Amino acid sequence: MADPVFEHVVKSCIEDSRLLDIVRNVARMSEEEKSVFLKKASLYFMNKSSEEDIEAYKFFKFILQENNAKGVLERVKEYERGSR
Repeated sequence: MADPVFEHVVKSCIEDSRLLDIVRNVARMSEEEKSVFLKKASLYFMNKSSEEDIEAYKFFKFILQENNAKGVLERVKEYERGSR
């Protein structure tokens, strides 16, 4: 069964090129860079409580984990190849 968070991020990237650009940039980061970025994002979102901020934090946390950004890019590419 597909991960619903993964599928949601893929769909969001297909619909919003700004999110896709963020995922592309994260996919190019080293593990150390991703770790530093996640710490900064955690500090930034620590006192945020709006639904939009919470969703943004979840997005960043997800794409910064393991190879999620690369996986999302791969799925977006598959979608683009299939929609031609």
